[in-house]
Amino acid sequence: MKKKIIFAGTNKFSKIHLNELIKKKFKILSVITKPDSILNKKKNIFSEVKKISIKNKLKILQPKSLNSKKIYKYLKNIKPDIMIVVSYGLIIPEKIINLFPLGCINIHTSLLPKLRGPSPIQYSIIQGKKKTGITIIQINNKVDSGDILYKKSINIKKNETYLTLIKKLSILGKKSLIKCLNKIYSNTIKKTKQEEKKATYTKKIKKKDGLINWNSNASNIEKKIRAFIPWPGSFFFIKKIMIKIWKVKIVKCSEKNIPGKIINANKKGILISTKNNLINIKILQIPGKKKNKTKYIINSYQNLFKIGTILN
Repeated sequence: MKKKIIFAGTNKFSKIHLNELIKKKFKILSVITKPDSILNKKKNIFSEVKKISIKNKLKILQPKSLNSKKIYKYLKNIKPDIMIVVSYGLIIPEKIINLFPLGCINIHTSLLPKLRGPSPIQYSIIQGKKKTGITIIQINNKVDSGDILYKKSINIKKNETYLTLIKKLSILGKKSLIKCLNKIYSNTIKKTKQEEKKATYTKKIKKKDGLINWNSNASNIEKKIRAFIPWPGSFFFIKKIMIKIWKVKIVKCSEKNIPGKIINANKKGILISTKNNLINIKILQIPGKKKNKTKYIINSYQNLFKIGTILN
């Protein structure tokens, strides 16, 4: 008899894993996803997970909280075997976890116990990690601290952005999930406790975190720009206009300049000084316009990027 799965997730990363389970013909009893926003509901705009669930005629649950008595009663009555959580976004209460004979498992996008918390992909780029990966854990009542069931690593390239890295992790994640489930189902899984002394944590990224601090090192700025594509994006203000940065190159410079000073602005880019070295903006975005290479923008906005201007 096939094991009965409850799947919980919301975004595109979740959808890729749910789609893999559907393709491999695993038995999914219900899909739990976050409630639609009022605005999206009126426009019939649904999460990626809800869309694929509708397409495949899966039962959809959208509780505001899993502490709901109604949800608990429903799950208890249908007697599921395992719960798979992928980028769901809400806390799984212990009473829900205890309903599943095979446990409640979570796919995390880092090599746990490193980079626990909500933003492991961004932090792996910001911190200049050489490797990251997928860790599948047994969920307990603490954040990302459950026993490790499966772990697989990949290399982080020098020019990696959030978008390129999450794409690679999605492919690795869906393959890892199937391998892990097969081991759980055949009772051949080996659990490994996490080393708490090695644990590090990430914080939830906010829109304001995208504001460039020119007093930082050029290397730190460049890594943050890659980590924040596409959200929250990296940006600065000039004449109260928000300029969004999509791609930069570091230019070595032994000469000391005031951080945030525009050193040059031409078709080769916009050179801005930092705590050390220079940042050359290659692709940027003006409000109301599409992102574009600096060489195609600079002529129309030469007065905006005057040499010698000091950015806050």
